[in-house]
Amino acid sequence: MTMPSKNTPLPSFGFHSLFARLFISVFLVIIIFAIAMILLAQLIHSNSDGMKSKVIAEQVVGQIEPFLVEVEEAQAGHNRLQARFVLAVVKKSFDIFDESLNAKIGLYDKNRRLILQTNNTDLPEHLPPTPSWLAQTLPTLSGREPPHIIIKTGTGYWVWYENRRPPKERPMLGMFNFLTGTILLVLMMTAVLWGIAHNMTWRLNQMSRLMTKMGDGDFSVRVNQSGNDEIAMLAYGFNQSAEKIEKLINANSLLLAHASHEFRTPITRIRLQIEMMDMLAQKLSDDDKAKFDKRANAINRDLTGLNDLVESILLVSRLDAGHALQDSEDVDFTELVNSECQHYTEVLLFGKPAHMIGQPKLLTHLIRNLINNALIHGVPPVEVYVYEAMTLGEASFIPKELTDLAKDHKTSQDIMSVAHDGTHSDELATHLDVAETDPKTDDKKPKFLKLLSRHKHADADIKPVYVALSVVDQGAGIAEDKREDIFSPFVRLKQEKKGSGLGLSLVAQIAEAHGGSIITDTWQGKTRFLVVLPTQPKSSM
Repeated sequence: MTMPSKNTPLPSFGFHSLFARLFISVFLVIIIFAIAMILLAQLIHSNSDGMKSKVIAEQVVGQIEPFLVEVEEAQAGHNRLQARFVLAVVKKSFDIFDESLNAKIGLYDKNRRLILQTNNTDLPEHLPPTPSWLAQTLPTLSGREPPHIIIKTGTGYWVWYENRRPPKERPMLGMFNFLTGTILLVLMMTAVLWGIAHNMTWRLNQMSRLMTKMGDGDFSVRVNQSGNDEIAMLAYGFNQSAEKIEKLINANSLLLAHASHEFRTPITRIRLQIEMMDMLAQKLSDDDKAKFDKRANAINRDLTGLNDLVESILLVSRLDAGHALQDSEDVDFTELVNSECQHYTEVLLFGKPAHMIGQPKLLTHLIRNLINNALIHGVPPVEVYVYEAMTLGEASFIPKELTDLAKDHKTSQDIMSVAHDGTHSDELATHLDVAETDPKTDDKKPKFLKLLSRHKHADADIKPVYVALSVVDQGAGIAEDKREDIFSPFVRLKQEKKGSGLGLSLVAQIAEAHGGSIITDTWQGKTRFLVVLPTQPKSSM
């Protein structure tokens, strides 16, 4: 199937179109429904006593039909005596039927006037008008059969048949039969309509699911475009769009990766030129040398920022290409966080042992970017919590042991302040779990606080499903309407702050690459970034 050009009108599908198929299908369903209703009514009639009386009346008519033909011939030949004789024979036949069937039988002429009837019978002189089909059906459905049967013969005469022992009224039987038949009919119609709807909509449902996958970033999806109707054309257009988007995304990622890689060479050359200029600047005066060093340091800072930006763009490109997690391994996540926290004096770690399968370099970028974001855009000091959880709901709550440990640390800080004043210095060691000596002041300050015991579950064999990382600074939290935007590339809530605008976006991508997620909220009146990562890859969970 070829796609028409923009100037070519859409082809006419005729009976292959979805509209025609739907219209014809519904029309056929209505026809089937009407036929089924007629069959249902006939089924109900066939089970009634009135139907039995009708069969008997037709047999009676079949017996007297030859005599009625002779009456017609005699009347046509003006032989009245012969006609009366034949009618007398018919009257005798009726009496015989009456004795055996115990029924009232009468014969009416073509003008619906009574000619003869069985003995002890009081039939109307004129035959009443024939009731409509609806009037005949409604009494049957209610269980009240009509008291008599009227049948027209082939010669134009009418025969009245009425059982002298009328059937018992059974109002519930007719309704029961009708309801039973209706339920069967509804089930049949449901099956037919379900088949029609499923046949016409399963491709739309498949396309909807694949569009959701494409919205999640999988541009390799394609739908089945077989057929020659509107849905096939829609599937063809969807595949064309998905293919073009995939090519554009791949080309953009490839261009970004190559451009970012090429940036490294001029950055290195600029650094080399600055170093060479610094050697030449040794011949300058002290004032000129100081000015030169100041400018050179500023250029080096800008080059460092540019280099970090290039590294981030390269990492984003690798994540988009799906190659970043090829070297996953078992990671001591708590130790990884601890290694990063050691580089900052205003960061405190409160953690439990936590292990997961992941890419150490990417996780290091995630931890470093979160801490830098909290230090640059938040309010130090920064508290980092690491722990394991069984559910996503459990991961959103920092364990009480860690929060109590943080409170104990604050108490230790208060005691340290008192110790610097020369009092209670002997109490300091009892409140610090881990401390290191500052070589400049020879004071001990808390750097890393950690619980060594793993959280105990009811079943010791149950392994935690998630690893959680909470980074909390002393800020008041981010406005709710901005919490989604900050994870987009190059978004900064405060433009005067430093940063490339890729840090949190990169953190979100790394978390998603590991099958996890990141959110920001306000925890105990402070700004919190919460990262939840599965301990095992999705394929093994």
